[in-house]
Order: sequence, then C-alpha cells, then structure tokens
Amino acid sequence: LGFLIVLALTPVWGRFFCGWLCPLGILQSLVNKICHPKTHVRRVCTRLPETKAQRIVRWTAFALWAIGLAFGFGALVWSITPYSILGKALTLSRIGLGMAIFVLILAAIGRGRIWCNWICPVGTVFNLLSRKCAFPHKINGKEGCGNCRACFHQNNVLAANEAKKESSEVKKENTEGLTRREALTGVAVLAAADVIEKTTDGGFAPVSLPGIPERPAEVLPPGAVARETFNRLCVGCGACIAACPQKCLVASTSLKTFGQPKMNFQHSYCRLACNQKCAQACPVGALKVRKDLDRKDMHMGHAIWKKDRCLRTTQGVDCMACVKKCPVKAIAIVEGVPVIDKAKCIGCGACEHVCPVRPLPAIFVKGFDQQRCVKPMVEADLIAEAAERIRRDEVSVVVAKYGVIRATNKGRGLKPLLELLDQGKLKDGLVVDKIIGRAAAAILVSGRARKVYSLVMSEGGKKFLEEHGIEAVAEKVIPVIINRKKTGQCPMENRVKDMTEPRQMVKACRKPVDESELQ
Repeated sequence: LGFLIVLALTPVWGRFFCGWLCPLGILQSLVNKICHPKTHVRRVCTRLPETKAQRIVRWTAFALWAIGLAFGFGALVWSITPYSILGKALTLSRIGLGMAIFVLILAAIGRGRIWCNWICPVGTVFNLLSRKCAFPHKINGKEGCGNCRACFHQNNVLAANEAKKESSEVKKENTEGLTRREALTGVAVLAAADVIEKTTDGGFAPVSLPGIPERPAEVLPPGAVARETFNRLCVGCGACIAACPQKCLVASTSLKTFGQPKMNFQHSYCRLACNQKCAQACPVGALKVRKDLDRKDMHMGHAIWKKDRCLRTTQGVDCMACVKKCPVKAIAIVEGVPVIDKAKCIGCGACEHVCPVRPLPAIFVKGFDQQRCVKPMVEADLIAEAAERIRRDEVSVVVAKYGVIRATNKGRGLKPLLELLDQGKLKDGLVVDKIIGRAAAAILVSGRARKVYSLVMSEGGKKFLEEHGIEAVAEKVIPVIINRKKTGQCPMENRVKDMTEPRQMVKACRKPVDESELQ
C-alpha cells in the first residue's frame, strides 16, 4: 500500500522518494559530500537530465530486472533494490555488505548518486513517472534543469588550496595518533579473537560446528505459510534476519531465493518463547503474524532421522540429546532408536542443533511447502469431527491431543490400534474408535490413553477401561462384540475373556486369527 501511494504521488511531486526518503540514496549523497566537499552535486539523481549512455545502461538494467522477475528469479532481482541492499547490509550479510560498499564506492569516486542514476530499477520507474510531474524541482526560480553543468564548476584555486591544507592536517594527525602498523595489528588481534570464540570453548578446547545437511526443502520462518506465496512476496530486505533473537535465520544464496531468509540450526534453533519477531519485522507481508495461534501450533516442517549416522546404531551409544531437547516431545526412543511423531513435530530444529554427530547431524529438519497452522478445538468438536470421519469410512481410529487431531489410522480389526500403540501415539490421547471390546480396551490401557470414545462399545470393554482409570464414553453399549459372520463372539474377545493383565492380552491379540476361531 505504501509503495502504491508513492507511485501515485510521483507524477505530482517527481522523484521525492529518491530525493528525501530512500536511505541508500541519502547515504550516497553523504558519502559524495564527504569525498567531494567542494564539487558534490546535491540530489543529482532528481535534477540532471539523462545522457544517452546513461539511458542505455538504465533501461538495459531494468529489462534484465523485469525478465528475472518474470522467470521466477524475483528474490535475486529484488536484491538490487535500495531497501533490500541496505537491509542485507544491516543484518551483516556478506553479500549485502559487499553490495552496499560497492554502491557507496561509486558515490565516492563519481559525482552524485551513480547507482540511482544508472542502475536502480525502482529509480527507473520513478524517473519515467516524474517526467511530466505537476510540481517539478526549481533551480534559481526556474523549473527543470538546463543542463548547464555550472553546479559542477567551483573556484578550483580555492578548492585546491583547501584540499592541500586539509591533507597536511590529516598527515599531522596521523603522525601524532595511531600508526598504520598499530591499527593493522589491532584488527588482526580482533579477527583472531573472533575465530577463537567461534572454534573453541571457554577452556580453548576445539569445538566443531555441525555441518549443514542437504534438505529436501529449506525451512522457512514461522508465518511463511505457503512457499510459493512467500517466494513471490519476499524482497530479501533482511529485516526478519536482523529481528531474529536466536540468530537462526540466514540469507539464502540460491539464485531463485537469493537473499530470502531460511533456517540455519548450526548456532541455535527457533524457540517457542519467541512471539514471531521475524514476522513482526516483515514490511511486505511475506511473513504473517498469527495472534490466534500459539507458537507450538505453527508447524514449519518435520525432523528426519538418518540411521546410518546416529550414535545409537553406529556406535551403540545411548544418546538422548534429541529426545531431551525437543520442546514439544515429538521424539521418543522405541526399540532402541529415535521415532519422530510427525504430527507433533513443528520443525523448530532443536534436535538438529544439539545432535552431537559430525560432520553432519543424524537428525535434520525438512521444511513444508505449505506450513501447518493447527488451531486447537474443544473436546466436543474433536469427537464430533473424528466420529464423522469414521462414519464416512475415511479412517478407522483417530487420536487427538492438545485440542488437535494428532494421528489417524485405517484398517480392519485391531491392526490400526496395534500400529498406533507401537508408534507411541496413544499416550495421553483422546481416542475415537468404531468398535471397542475388551481386546481393544487392553491395547488402549497399554498405550496409556487418556479418554476413549466409541461408536459401539461392549460392556466388558467399558468396565475394563474404567477399572484402569480411563474415561470411556460410547454412543451404544452392547453385551458382547460378535464376529463378522455373526456366528458367535469375536475371536479376539474369546482369546482375552479369561485374562486380566493388559500386556498379556495385547500379546495374545498380536497372533494371527486361525480359521477355527471363526467357527
């Protein structure tokens, strides 16, 4: 909206944005004034007419910029706009600093704002719109510029004398102050200290940072929502990178996403305590602030475990780093190896950050193309939603936790429940199933479910659950569960009818059904 307002006002007041509001332009004028105190031209980009060479270079740069934008390289071409250059420089991005220094060097060695006059695509648009502006700049009471170039010519003798005087004063100050050798020595010491800080701990023991794994998809900041939309809107200004309190955002070097933010978990990870400061700093709406959601309900991606790297499988070490660090408890050790609950994992990178495996971590995060924004529901709505999905035969069993559906499964008999038990997804969950008997109740007790809701439940199954402290609710309660042929009681119910210990009952349920049991 702000950009559209500036565009609308440009035909009225000319390139007022370039002259008064552009931060990179103001810096160029300042540098030019410092380097050429007697011959600098104030706001030259808004007054002097274009030369033929300048016009050719300007429109060639603009054409390349438009072509790059049209062919999906928006992040790369937006990086040569003034706010993007300055934003990257303020976040201490090497590329941003290099571009900003290059622009300022042009201003130092040339006259006026070389970048604005010759290259800047935004300046080209403003220049086109301001040619017939209603209130043009006035010089000596006259509109426009006659291109007399008188503003470039000053008293050369006076300028030369003052330049010599300033040069002698500078030399005198240099002899009395710090020598060049001392200054270079200080810079070297600071650089060495910086290297030591990053590669050693407090006792100067060598520390190696984890490598950056090759991800199937980069992890975008929380609030990016859709990757395609984010890549189109983000101009790579670096504001989110500067605002990130954990410094886990870095600028991408890929051509299609050049300068846009991505997650890097070498030094830190995205913490749940952060209230989306990156999204709050975004000036173009590429990152959305979701005040209606907790941070733990915004899923950026999910973790992937690599068996051939993990200390547990390669060296037999009982490492628990990822399990202990996960803030949402999405990782559990099952049969000696880490198992990731992808429905619960939010892609924060805590597990990747703390993984001790080198050179590449044994667990890393894959980013979502469409981030999941999970909005909690009240229990009654969850039960209604799950029951409706079961009636439509979309799923056989649903597990909900913390106000959202965390897991579903589909299949015949007890198989879906047994698979969820093995995956550790029943614990503390609200389980909604189609039919619950004593056999299914034993599985739910072993999995430590919190509450069970069923469309049909046997009297024995309801009693078994309640005896073990699990709340059981059913739409219909029947005496026993019968088999599919309706010739007698369900074979699984027959197996466990004389058993009372849940683990023993689950073990019996895992055995395949014999044909004789169906008679």
